[in-house]
Order: sequence, then structure tokens, then C-alpha cells
Amino acid sequence: RPDQLEAVDRKIQVKYFPQRCLPIADVALQAQFVMGRPAIGSASYNPPTVGMDPETGQGKPFSTYVYATQCAEVEVDDETGEVDVLYMSAAHDCGTAINPMLVEGQIEGGISMGIGFALQEEMLFDDNGLQRNPNLTNYIMPTSLDMPEIDVDIVENFDPTGPFGAKGVGEPTAVPTAAAICNAIFDAVGIRITSLPATAEKVLKAIKEKQFGEEQKALPAAE
Repeated sequence: RPDQLEAVDRKIQVKYFPQRCLPIADVALQAQFVMGRPAIGSASYNPPTVGMDPETGQGKPFSTYVYATQCAEVEVDDETGEVDVLYMSAAHDCGTAINPMLVEGQIEGGISMGIGFALQEEMLFDDNGLQRNPNLTNYIMPTSLDMPEIDVDIVENFDPTGPFGAKGVGEPTAVPTAAAICNAIFDAVGIRITSLPATAEKVLKAIKEKQFGEEQKALPAAE
């Protein structure tokens, strides 16, 4: 029975009778021949959490948290509203970076998604609820040609609940990008874009409104 066996030194042996053993490789091979399928095991781990208190809203719904920050350098054409992202710097806490090259690639990929979210990607619908841009000819997404220079800083902060101390580094990489780009737009031309994507039309409209407001303030007060 399975409860009478144990794995020791790359062997499967009968508990308390170590002389009755077989190499794990031989056991797996026999399982393949006898059962007709690979020997596969499964396991799961539920990290410790605390449910949310319905009265106070307090709790710990997640076993760990990830932290990240990104900075952007952009160029804004104040005559067309077009925004070009020139440079991104990203620092991400990923726990233990088990494979640093993959972590860096994941961050760069997340920034690519974040650029699309910030500047281009938008689902448009007509009055009948039908999508007006259902394909890649008019649903605009960033390509490799839109990618800026990216400087990645991997911050390792061991997490005891993660595998080998790792944390998630997938979805969090796309979260700060839009905020960084919109802050860079504000730094460049002094306008706040509060609804995404920050398309050229929105940016140009905000620039024109800002210019009009400044012109109105410059007019002499009526007597």
C-alpha cells in the first residue's frame, strides 16, 4: 500500500525494511509499462490567510504582497497630442528571482502591456452594443517598434510562503506603467489625463483647453 512506502535517497523502499527497495527511475518505468501512462503526482498548498471581518473590513486576504515602482520618460507633440515613450525604469519586488532572465523578460512584457493600456488599447462600441474595433486592424496594440529602452531593477525580498522564497511577477508588472506614463505627460506639458487610454485626441484636447485657460487669464480684467 502507498502508506507503507517511502522515498529515500532516490529510491522507493518499504518502511522499516530498507533492503526492499527499487530506484525511483525503475518504479516510474514500470508504472509507464504497466499502467500505460507516466507516473504523475499532484499536490497543492494553501498559504495562510485571514478572512475579511464583515464589520471592520480588517483581515489578511493574501499571504504576501508585491511592491513595484516605475518611472517613464515621454515626448509629447503639443501640436498633435501624440505621446512617445522613450524610456522606462522599473523596480519590482519579486521575492527570490529563481530565474533572473525570465523575471526581467516578464517585467519587460508587462511594461509592453502597460503601454498599450496607457496609450492605445480601447474597446469601442456603437449604439447597438456592437464592437466597432473587433480585430487587430483597428484595435491598436503596441508592437516591438513601440517599445522604449527599459531599465529593470530586480528587488529580491525572500517570501517564506512562496516557492524558494519567490513572489508573483506576472500581473504586477503591468500595473504601475500607465500611472508612470500619465505622470510623465503631466511633467512634459502640464495636463492631467484621468481616463485611459491617453490617446492623441485626448491629449491634444487637454492641451488646447489648458492653452485657452491661460489665454483667458492673460486678458485684462473688464472694468
